Amino acid sequence: MSITAIQNELLNLPVSERLRMIDILWDSLTTPEVRARQTAWAAESERRIDAFEAGTLTARDAGAVFADLKQRLAE
Repeated sequence: MSITAIQNELLNLPVSERLRMIDILWDSLTTPEVRARQTAWAAESERRIDAFEAGTLTARDAGAVFADLKQRLAE
């Protein structure tokens, strides 16, 4: 089965099942993979903080962000 076929199957699952799949996949990663991902996210968050403090990155209200996320998950 191709990645595209798997993706199509997953996208047809209910949100709760997709979230469960995320957990399953995350738990399947090896420690070096997890560490590399965490390091990358830490670096990205520092880059964003620096950009925000320099005035080159704008911020959005958390309530608006969560409302958008809720709407997307309901689709």
